Amino acid sequence: MSQEEITRREFVKQAATGVAALASASSAAIAVASSPANLPKAVVAELGALLVPSRRGDPGYKDLEPYGITEQVLKNLPGSKATGTNQASDGLLALFNDAAKQLFAGKSFLELDEQQKKSYLDVIDDGSKIADPELRSRLRLFYRTARIRILTVYYQNYPEHEVKRNAQGEPILKTGDTHQITNPNTKQLVTGWDVAGFRGPMDWEEEEQRRALMKKAHPYWFEGDLVKRNTSTAPAVKTGDGKEYYDVVVLGAGTGGCTVAGRLAERGINPKTGDRLRVAVIEGGDDWPVRDSAIRPGYGAPVRRRMITNINYEELSPENELASIYRWSYARENFKLVGGCSMHFTGNCFLPTEDDFNVFRQTSGVSWTYGEFAEAIDEVREFYHVSSQPEAAWDRAAKLFAEAGRAMGFDVIPSPQAKRNCLDSNYCGDGHLCRYDAKGTSLPWLYIGLNNGLKLIANSEVMKINIDTPTGTAPVATGVVYKDQSGNLHEVRAARIIVACGTMGTAMLLYKSGYGPSETLGSNLIIENKNVGLFDGDADTAYSAYFPEPIGQARGGSAFGTFTPKPSPQGELSLKVDSLRAKSPGGGRQYPHPGAISQFAPAYGWEHKNWMRNRGWLRIGEISVRLRVLPWSWRVSPTGQYQRVSFDAAKINPAMKEAAELAYELYEKMSLKPLEVSKRAVGVGEPHNVTGSARAGSSRENSVCNSDFECHDIDHLLFTSLATLPRCTYSQGCGPAAMSGSYSYRVFLKNHFSRGCSTRGFA
Repeated sequence: MSQEEITRREFVKQAATGVAALASASSAAIAVASSPANLPKAVVAELGALLVPSRRGDPGYKDLEPYGITEQVLKNLPGSKATGTNQASDGLLALFNDAAKQLFAGKSFLELDEQQKKSYLDVIDDGSKIADPELRSRLRLFYRTARIRILTVYYQNYPEHEVKRNAQGEPILKTGDTHQITNPNTKQLVTGWDVAGFRGPMDWEEEEQRRALMKKAHPYWFEGDLVKRNTSTAPAVKTGDGKEYYDVVVLGAGTGGCTVAGRLAERGINPKTGDRLRVAVIEGGDDWPVRDSAIRPGYGAPVRRRMITNINYEELSPENELASIYRWSYARENFKLVGGCSMHFTGNCFLPTEDDFNVFRQTSGVSWTYGEFAEAIDEVREFYHVSSQPEAAWDRAAKLFAEAGRAMGFDVIPSPQAKRNCLDSNYCGDGHLCRYDAKGTSLPWLYIGLNNGLKLIANSEVMKINIDTPTGTAPVATGVVYKDQSGNLHEVRAARIIVACGTMGTAMLLYKSGYGPSETLGSNLIIENKNVGLFDGDADTAYSAYFPEPIGQARGGSAFGTFTPKPSPQGELSLKVDSLRAKSPGGGRQYPHPGAISQFAPAYGWEHKNWMRNRGWLRIGEISVRLRVLPWSWRVSPTGQYQRVSFDAAKINPAMKEAAELAYELYEKMSLKPLEVSKRAVGVGEPHNVTGSARAGSSRENSVCNSDFECHDIDHLLFTSLATLPRCTYSQGCGPAAMSGSYSYRVFLKNHFSRGCSTRGFA
């Protein structure tokens, strides 16, 4: 057999000798790996040194070994016992080490010299010289996974990658720090951030400089507090059987729930007594976003500044979408925190237009018109401060996109953004919270409610809605059961229940309460409605490219342009093209580690390290094209999984092709031509920006609630949030959810919480 071929049969013969073959090796790494228990650390340490090399005066991976970088890599590496997963038994790591013997005269990976190790990596990455397909697949799986893990840990700034927290999850500040600065990077070590020239979040001096700059750039700067709190909670009353009673309980203090609860507490009355409405809102997440006494845009308040670190790392970061302690278990669009998705959305805010309301009416027969929603839309625009970032905030990528789009005859407009006194730090986008309080959120509405007796019950998960089914009359919602942080169950009664749990959360709660399709609930069914849990969404596709010069910057450049290729009215499968944005495919714009593992980065070694040092990670751009009003349908499962119900490929696939061709033509029109444009096939996966699991409509045959957000099947059960919108017609942002809340509270005040309304259920 040639040394240029590795077969599984030959590998098994060689593997019989196992690690004992290491005895003749001379390197220090071999000595460390003299027992199987030490093999993982030895192999990963050698790989790390190859991927991020070192030399005198230029530290790299191995210089961080005293700080445990290899142990950190091994925590989540397939083939390592440190993962605690079933993959450990596969022996991928041992396979990787021993398979080298077939190419290098019986020498394992650890026995090779540096040049041979590089050759081995090249052989695995190429794959053509490994004859056995299963062996080739397993070797490439380990190498590529290990490469991603090593480069991610290193360029996420290990060991200065995380802000230390106390037992309550609060960041530990330096003694005497009055500004809650939580950037853990120091000058004591050379880390991945230092190599990439990335400084991380701003210190106070940099903030002040940035504020001075942006005060000149913005056409208007808002001084002072946007809203202040003077809490005066109205206590609940007790029912005859000792249960707490409120006039209305809002389930969920997210984007829509904050809006509804705040305004009802401020303006609503008990129609039976004329007294101020007793309102409670129950939220599964923590309440630290409203522990501060005020919201001061562009500066931030103490608690929020401390808790929002704007550091992206894997293990415990509240801001990290993949491993967030503030995500619900089903980890979709809902944020488990007071303020909900409005706390972590990108700040882009597309409010529905006349076209969108046409689609709503066509979908489910709602009576809604744009004019009826005008006041609600204006309120959201004011509270969120929906505007566009000044041109001074446009980076090179956004300018290249606008130039190309206009050359093709399209009307490129600045993306509407919900930001006030924005510092353009770039740390409030891509799924981050904003420690400067510059991003528009639904918290101001909640502050209004807290100033008017609203009771906020945080850290409490609603388990079910109590539904009575008396003989001869319609079923009625009478209260809810929730579980507090200690695991204790509580029951509260209310005259009206408003569900504001978002698209996924609403469906899952209704299922747990016995309301939904019979085939989903089985014996737990109390009331059937097949529309509960059906939802819609848009599709997000992206086309990336690599440029000869940086097109982005680590700080700034959050603004971008957008256009729609087709004029109004826009219906099924309409496209919306978002700007070229400086970011790595699938990664955030702010950080170097997504670029380090991108398809455009060199494989490893000095070429890769110098590429990172020379800001190669800022030369990557991505054009996003969204498909809206798709001919498909989805259902949420009781555990929050997406289940596809229908999919019209004959219509969707041509639209995908059109989106790709449009993106490629934009790249061709740019004055700075990309060196490489990714031609990877992009398909439509699961939907984004989902809506409609309790959609409004003309009857229970096509919807869950009516145009006034009242449940078709259960009295005194009301809805708000994105769950009520019949279709997903827009792109990004919390604007439509806030609009639902702003319009629905007006309807609720008129129909339920003012003089002359029905008094049924009220104490």
